[in-house]
Amino acid sequence: MALALALGGPTKAAPGAQLASGPAYPTLFDRLWKGAALAQTRHTSGCGTLTETRTSPLLARPLVMRGTFCVGGTDKFRLEYAEPNPILVIYNDGALNVSTDGGIRTDAFDVGEAVKRAQGYFSGPRALQNLEHDFAIGVTETDDSYALELSPVAGRFARRLNRVTIGLGKNDFLPRRIVISGKSGVTSTFDVRVETLDGVVDVSLFRAYRLRPGRGGENNPDRNDEPRD
Repeated sequence: MALALALGGPTKAAPGAQLASGPAYPTLFDRLWKGAALAQTRHTSGCGTLTETRTSPLLARPLVMRGTFCVGGTDKFRLEYAEPNPILVIYNDGALNVSTDGGIRTDAFDVGEAVKRAQGYFSGPRALQNLEHDFAIGVTETDDSYALELSPVAGRFARRLNRVTIGLGKNDFLPRRIVISGKSGVTSTFDVRVETLDGVVDVSLFRAYRLRPGRGGENNPDRNDEPRD
């Protein structure tokens, strides 16, 4: 869900929030923080293409996956890989569906509470304090982009991640590249190309099966409710 949150919209921050890490740093970080928050409130939807390159000590060569994505606000997300193997991931207001084998198998999960906690952590009133406590934060800029680097130093993130880097366009503050480096040695690099913004998105793209209470597993009439639009 880290990718979904990053594509769905950068985190919000209290106006004027700063980090004390040298004379030039607070101004640069503040600019990125405010710009990302504004981009989140400005756009209602976005669709585009995505390429994930995954490396691991267990892989003889990088695994490259190409697909498309659509985001509808903060509660709807669709990611569809076309190659090398078809995979469809849909998130809709707490319901997460993962389809493989060309849609023959669909696993449904209730992740609503986990997403609420993540959104509260990254975009709640204490978001900046949370980041300062759990991460070493770095911000760099080039002529056309910013890069926000988060290196975990405490909490559950430090047990799983080495580093997360999010690249944003300098003019629009939209994600361009997301790099997630895990403790397992797996590194996933997502190259993002946003092609449309604020267009009319077919709601059926986000149709997801929601689990009945106390049930889990594959998508079938005995274990899931009707699809949620």
